[in-house]
Amino acid sequence: MKRSFLTLLILAVTSMVVAAAGEEWAGSKSCIECHQDRHESWHRTYHRTMTQEAGTASVLGRFDGVPVTYWGMTIRPVRRGHRFFFEYLDPQKDTKIAEYEVLRTVGSHRYQQYLTKVPDAAGTYYRLHLLWHIQDRRWVHMNGAFLGPDNQSFDAHVTIWNHNCIFCHNTGPQPGLLNEGELKAQMRSGAMAVDLDAAIYDSQVAELGIACETCHGPGARHVAENQFFPTRWWRRFIGRDDSIVHPERLPRERSVQICGQCHGQRTPSDAASALSWIHDGPPYRAGDDLLASVKLVTAKTPPPPASPDLYSLRFWADGTPRLTAYEYQGLMQSACYAASEISCITCHSMHAGDPAGMLTADNRVGASCLSCHQTIAADHAAHSRHGVGPANPDCQDCHMPKIVYGVMTLHRSHRIEIPDPAAHTMGGRPNACNLCHLDRGPQWAAEQVDRLWPGNEAADVVRADGADPVIADGVASLYAGDPVQRAVTAFAVGEAVRRGAQPPEYWVGHLLAAMTDGYPAIRRFAARSLRQINDAVWRDKTLAGALENFDFIAEPAARNRALAELLRRVTELEGVLGRLDSPRGLLLNSSGLPSAAVGRLQALGAARSGEIDIGE
Repeated sequence: MKRSFLTLLILAVTSMVVAAAGEEWAGSKSCIECHQDRHESWHRTYHRTMTQEAGTASVLGRFDGVPVTYWGMTIRPVRRGHRFFFEYLDPQKDTKIAEYEVLRTVGSHRYQQYLTKVPDAAGTYYRLHLLWHIQDRRWVHMNGAFLGPDNQSFDAHVTIWNHNCIFCHNTGPQPGLLNEGELKAQMRSGAMAVDLDAAIYDSQVAELGIACETCHGPGARHVAENQFFPTRWWRRFIGRDDSIVHPERLPRERSVQICGQCHGQRTPSDAASALSWIHDGPPYRAGDDLLASVKLVTAKTPPPPASPDLYSLRFWADGTPRLTAYEYQGLMQSACYAASEISCITCHSMHAGDPAGMLTADNRVGASCLSCHQTIAADHAAHSRHGVGPANPDCQDCHMPKIVYGVMTLHRSHRIEIPDPAAHTMGGRPNACNLCHLDRGPQWAAEQVDRLWPGNEAADVVRADGADPVIADGVASLYAGDPVQRAVTAFAVGEAVRRGAQPPEYWVGHLLAAMTDGYPAIRRFAARSLRQINDAVWRDKTLAGALENFDFIAEPAARNRALAELLRRVTELEGVLGRLDSPRGLLLNSSGLPSAAVGRLQALGAARSGEIDIGE
């Protein structure tokens, strides 16, 4: 098609403006003049505040000088004017042996981490030992944030921010590795693993946090061209502007990849690309083909020699992700994705809904599902075979259960699928039915699926952990499951009881037992569920106070004292323990406490999984 003289003139002048601009990134402030409403809706999100310079407006932790002691060391968070510090104290003499200034923050929703630099490290930032949990209003050692065992070192999660965190928590990241030659020499020498802890950086980002250009692409050209009024007028007239990316106007695969650049863990496509990344940053820009420059991480991704289970442990046995930041992989596994035009923005919006999840109120209860499944929408109760209302499951509870660990909570799976209690149990992962009906066994759940939705043949269930499939799934999973399954179950108990799915007294003894688990995260979920039960059923202030005294990352002696206090109180509460008519599969004795049979389940769990650490 021939271009008009006006079009050619506009393009010629525009090209001169862009050439003069020269930069790739424009920054979010440049968007305000023309897109004030969009800028405001983005500005209230947690994406914007993912990484910030430390200051009185950004630091959320309580830097009040009160010492905190975990893993054998004491740290005193202190504030001096507009600056914030962690002072490290000698545990014997209570004198300061080191201090680090907090220079940047990471996160502002569930918890906030803190970064520092050390002398002679150029622009290399290190993550410090403590995070501030925003909802719980308390300090947590990083060892308690990840799903790892008790026997971690004090420094286990002190990592270099520039290695990895920089890529997804910022816009336009360029790690800027300074001693690349030294690391290459290690590779040429045949070293089994490059010592990344020796890396030194001078990192640059277009903008701290996840800003406009992460999703819309570099904006310098767009800003420069649209400063020229005829260009701006012409583009509005024809309804198209190719100088910027609109995720909703892209082909579905490219739109999903914009989210997948961070919500789909990936590795550079080859060794040469990896070295380029660590210096210049990833080449992907919004609208590109993400898979042209990366390989998505799966359970079968070859791991580094030093960590043979690094990737496989992040997935359930059937390949379903069980760790956050793998939502892209989960969506790609979904039948909904293969059979429809569903994408991330079908449910989520950066500019609408609650910043916690970027979901509208309707989408939180399945509106995005019902837009396609209109027959089901006409009679939802007939399809679900459950009632309608807050106490009953919605679309996501059944088809996107909370089986994914991350940032100290459980999240919905993004592998949208039909519940299959038999297959999922035999594959060693939680099934959606038993996450509500925890007091029933998976064999019962499989039979109910066959009864309620004819055509699904009820298989004879064999649990992957070797437990009897007649035992209540919540009990078997709390004791015999691997650490991720135990975490999912400890979390699910409180959710199920809160919704009235089963009597609370069935679970008190088992939750107290789970509060002795060797994984801090599991202890925390068990205490959380017991707190939910108390809040929903008894509202006993003494029990609430005893729960406050239980610190899931305290030393064993302190935890045991708090547990003894809890046991005394629940024993005193009428009707909490001692249900003589509890079902056999719940493995409770006549006192309402776990019976001797749970010891066999614990042995199964220990033999099956050993110690694992799935990272984050």
